[in-house]
Amino acid sequence: MKLKEFYRQTVRTLQESGIENARFESRQLLTGLFSLKETDLLSDRIEITPQQQATVENCCRKRCNGYPLQYLLGEWEFYGLPFDVGEGVLIPRQDTETLCEWVLQSCSKHQPERIIDLCSGSGCIAVTLAKYLPKSRVFALEKSEKAAEYCRRNIEKNRVSVTLLQDDAISPSTLETGFDLIVSNPPYIPPKDREKLQKELSYEPEEALFAEEEGLFFYRKLTEVWKERLKPGGGLIYEVGIHQHQAVCDILEGHGFESVGTQKDLCGIDRIVFGKRPD
Repeated sequence: MKLKEFYRQTVRTLQESGIENARFESRQLLTGLFSLKETDLLSDRIEITPQQQATVENCCRKRCNGYPLQYLLGEWEFYGLPFDVGEGVLIPRQDTETLCEWVLQSCSKHQPERIIDLCSGSGCIAVTLAKYLPKSRVFALEKSEKAAEYCRRNIEKNRVSVTLLQDDAISPSTLETGFDLIVSNPPYIPPKDREKLQKELSYEPEEALFAEEEGLFFYRKLTEVWKERLKPGGGLIYEVGIHQHQAVCDILEGHGFESVGTQKDLCGIDRIVFGKRPD
């Protein structure tokens, strides 16, 4: 079959299953799986082999059942960098780029000496900060063995210097302290919202998504556990869920943080909460 015809067939298959961005996802599947250019998809001269056709059709069946596109591809872009992803690790999302953008802008004139990313997952935050703040010593802390392995691979993939700590952010055994900056995108979805979520999220690790206490458990515990590991004047920055910003601001202020504020994402949602430990 001609690639052009098969591309159109793949788009129809995904559209009929209710995939909103069927054309985009079809392009991603075909170009990602077979190292093609998008312009190749419009060519009448390229033939797709039966084996390639079977591979894509199998991926389409999974995708139509809600399996994440990113897991099918095995790689996803975050802040212009490639990240390996798969079952057992949270998929990097554009929302989290807001946190990286805020940190990089804030540190454009003075790079922090020591940064740690808690609940690091794929390492997308830690790797991005290490890439663009090369003078900073960056740590990534992750409890899950599967996620930590993806983090390790992404550190190597992007050729950055990040110290990976496989540890529990809530009750850490590491003695590392004296951080200028602590960042985290912790689990923050309230369990009661489980039924409202997209089907794709059911394939991602629950421990990276859900948090008790209306989604605020990790903000409370991380702030309590890690505030003393910040240098005086050091910053704590969280990604937060929709409508959580005020509650997280209150948590930081309750622990004595100063200059507490928020930053909106591209959709106008308060996505980042930050504060400074008193000097």
